[in-house]
Amino acid sequence: MKRRSYLLLAMFCVAGCKENTDSLPAGTENSFATNSTETYKPDAAQSFGDFSFSIPKGWTAVPPDREKTKAMLLLDGTDGQNAKAMIKIDVGMPAAPTARQLAESFAKSVGGNVSSDALDFDGEEAVVATTSSNDLGTPRNMIIVYRDGKAYLLMAGATEGVDIGDAVSHIRSSWKWKQATN
Repeated sequence: MKRRSYLLLAMFCVAGCKENTDSLPAGTENSFATNSTETYKPDAAQSFGDFSFSIPKGWTAVPPDREKTKAMLLLDGTDGQNAKAMIKIDVGMPAAPTARQLAESFAKSVGGNVSSDALDFDGEEAVVATTSSNDLGTPRNMIIVYRDGKAYLLMAGATEGVDIGDAVSHIRSSWKWKQATN
């Protein structure tokens, strides 16, 4: 059941964040080998291409399941099938003119809401959509940033009773952009 839900989520993300099929610029490759994991290291930022953040306590970074997924974190699990919570960050070409329009489209498709307040991600404005989801098939939070012609989608989902607010706040507060290479 969870795998089917992830497929539905993946289909939405394909619509929300188009993958750039051009070759990636140097330095934007995922920093994890296909069989490695990274766990919490106090105050140690992990690089994920053109951004970095420190992994929240109790979470583990695992190899992404798709090319456009630049970071994938799990809480108490080894894959999306058995984790209590998941945070994924997809990067691609924007599929809507603005981050707010993309957030509104997502929220409308799942019966969620878009916050009127923006968040700050290291100087860039982020738009937040929330849902009442209690499974990993639909994000409970989707945070969208448009920067340098790319869309960054931070999607956080959790099973019933699992709080992901502190983890998302930790990522946001430790998030750093690498300088644009125009």
